Amino acid sequence: MERIVAVALVSGIVTGAWAKPTVIDFGGTGPLLINVIVEGKPLRFLFDTALPGDGRIDADVAKEIGLASGGVLETDADGNGIPLVKAKQLSVGGIDIGGVTLWSLPLGALAQPPEQRIDGAIGWQLLKGRVYTVDAANRKLIIDDEPLTDAKAAGTIELDPKEQSPSVPAVISGKEMRATLNSGNMMGMVLPLAMMQSVELTKEPWPSGKIGNGQAIKRGRLKTPMTIAGLSTGATGVEFLSVWEAPNMGLIAMEPYAFTFDLVNNRLRVARPDGQVKPLRYGVAFDSEQQPPRIVRIFDGSIAEKAGLLEGDAIRSINGVETRTQPEILAAMRAGKVTIVVEREGQTKTIEMSRE
Repeated sequence: MERIVAVALVSGIVTGAWAKPTVIDFGGTGPLLINVIVEGKPLRFLFDTALPGDGRIDADVAKEIGLASGGVLETDADGNGIPLVKAKQLSVGGIDIGGVTLWSLPLGALAQPPEQRIDGAIGWQLLKGRVYTVDAANRKLIIDDEPLTDAKAAGTIELDPKEQSPSVPAVISGKEMRATLNSGNMMGMVLPLAMMQSVELTKEPWPSGKIGNGQAIKRGRLKTPMTIAGLSTGATGVEFLSVWEAPNMGLIAMEPYAFTFDLVNNRLRVARPDGQVKPLRYGVAFDSEQQPPRIVRIFDGSIAEKAGLLEGDAIRSINGVETRTQPEILAAMRAGKVTIVVEREGQTKTIEMSRE
């Protein structure tokens, strides 16, 4: 099949020669971060599959670069909205994209340490007229232009180009619904708080932390695994929040899969990548406000789950040291191998875990 050499976009022109796929490594273990060049300035952006349009940029960074105003994206009838800026060129992975429009928002990038700074985010529609894969399992962005010609292939669904954020069909507790793909959300499958009484859980949900505005997160376990885009999963862990009105599939829930966006045929394919992906983190969260600290979240398919840790376990020690505060726990969990002593139903258990 012939590769696309140049594609006209709604907001600009993508140029370059692609005799073979362009593969960009997100790296790390946290957010999907990617290096970009905007008007010749090297920046670091988050790849956010829930962000509509081309993307967003920190307002101070946009001013520093000298990006021209692009007007306002109106969000209500009174003319209020989000300021826009125009970039003549944005480059990612050696691919030049012209005529880019970005939301200009105060993100506090200039106040962040250089190693933690995030200047903006790439939206899911930046690569209009292209085919690309967000391989969350292997933390890679693959720009291939190999279209999804078989609309009936497993895990393939129609993609609505007018949809603000792409979503996939899901079956949760036997109920059919759609879940927004949100790689910018560092949680798992998040359900609206209103759904807490309508899904079948193994027990009453428990507090498992808070988000930035102070809202408490509730954690629960479904009695039956979820199905995503027709693919059966072993995942049962969910969070409950009132931030979103519909189910929201965060990066942790996306991690076992690769998501191919065919913006030529308006299709989306969800697939499990070839090979066995090795988890890079333990996949466990603690509540240090309880004493002793307790495990409030074990991510599906994580090292912690496979090692036998359970939500509700009380932490007695990590690597032989009594850890009571969040900084102490985080410092101990950076080790490549850890020995955790927990108390479970009145009994002491020792769990060995390794990322090596």
